[in-house]
Amino acid sequence: MDQREGSPKAEGLLVTGTIRSSHGLDGFVKVESASGEVDHFAGLAEVWLRPASGDRDRLRRVEIEAVEGSTALLLVKFRGVDGPEAARKLAGSEILVPRDKACPLEEGEFYVCDLCQCVLVYDGVPIGTITGVMEGGADDLLEVILTDGGDPDSSGPKKRLVPLRKEFVGKIDIEARTVELMHRWILE
Repeated sequence: MDQREGSPKAEGLLVTGTIRSSHGLDGFVKVESASGEVDHFAGLAEVWLRPASGDRDRLRRVEIEAVEGSTALLLVKFRGVDGPEAARKLAGSEILVPRDKACPLEEGEFYVCDLCQCVLVYDGVPIGTITGVMEGGADDLLEVILTDGGDPDSSGPKKRLVPLRKEFVGKIDIEARTVELMHRWILE
């Protein structure tokens, strides 16, 4: 496996998938796409792997030999990973790519990393910071830490979930790093 020096910082890369397990005898791995789309994998010549455990800041660049399958079963073969034992060691690793190699966005879509650390505003007033996005059944949920201090019933800050739906979230301005909240009551 090619492990070139000078790996970039993870902040400059986007997670495009996660290796779930080995597949077969030739070193293929099963990959779960982070976006649910897999077409962009066919155009990748190399990616960065971030291990599931250990030193997660240590990225290693690997070349891709083959991409096969579909959304239901995406298989990837990395150069130098030639058997099930080597492939099994990669389970849980995240696959990272530069932004220009990630799955293209459709209108109204955003990368999770772009939404994180955006300021949630209501009537132009900052009321919280988005710290993450989680899947919530039918809709994604914005994880928000409110700026008005700690929760009296706990030792930490007030955390809320806001459905990422047009009824609750208005204008999203990635350049200004702001997300508009349509109804304050959703935070109560």
